[in-house]
Amino acid sequence: MQRRFLAALEVEWSRAQRVDVRDFVLWLRTCSNPARDRRRPDAPPPGSLNARTGKPYLRSGDAPAAINHAVSVLAAFSDHHLQTGQGPLVSPVPPQSRDGRRLEAHHNPLEPFRLHRRGAYRQKQVDREPRAVPDDVVEDLFTSLGCHRNRALFSMFLSSGARAAEMLGMTIGDIHPGEGRIYVQTKGLGGAKEACPTSPEAFAWLTLYLGELAQDGHRPASDEPV
Repeated sequence: MQRRFLAALEVEWSRAQRVDVRDFVLWLRTCSNPARDRRRPDAPPPGSLNARTGKPYLRSGDAPAAINHAVSVLAAFSDHHLQTGQGPLVSPVPPQSRDGRRLEAHHNPLEPFRLHRRGAYRQKQVDREPRAVPDDVVEDLFTSLGCHRNRALFSMFLSSGARAAEMLGMTIGDIHPGEGRIYVQTKGLGGAKEACPTSPEAFAWLTLYLGELAQDGHRPASDEPV
C-alpha cells in the first residue's frame, strides 16, 4: 500500500521524505478501505455494534491501530535499508522517542509504565474494555453441539482459557479431574506443560464422551489424544 501511494505521487521509495509520510497518514485517515465495500445489501452499518454480542463491526476506513501498524512497518523498512546502506540517509518516519530507541524496550513488569508523548503521526488509540460473551449466546452455542466430545471441548475452552491448538494436543494423561486441572503444552516453556484450571462440568462431559468410547470397545491409553 505504501509503495502504491508513492507511485501515485511519482516518488521513489528511497527519496521519500517526512512530508510524504504525513500525507500517507492523512490519506489513511480519510480514505475508505476498498476491501470493506464487498458487503451484503442487508449488512449492518460499518462501525456499528452487534446488539447481541457487543462486538463492533469493521468501519469503512482504517482503524487507528491499522494506521499505527502501517507507520511502524514503514519505520522498520527504512531502518533496515539505513543499516544496509541501500535506502535514504535519514529515515522519513519520525522516531517514537527523542533518543530514537524503542519506548519501554527494557521495562520492568513490576513497575508502572511512565507517561510519554505519542510519536509523530501515531494515532491515539482508546483503551478498549474487556468484552464477555453473553450467557444466552453461550447457551445457544452449547445447545447446537451434537455430541459429548464437542460439549467437553467447548466447556474446557471456556473455563480454562487455553488455546484451541493447545487443547487439541492434549492426551488422556493430561486430564486430572481430581486436581480440577488439565495440562497443555504452551509456547516458550521448552516443551513443558502448564496446568490450567477447568470447570467440573467440563470433566463431566468428558466422562460421558469417554464412556461412549468404552461402550464402542475403545479405551484410549494415557498417551493417546483426547
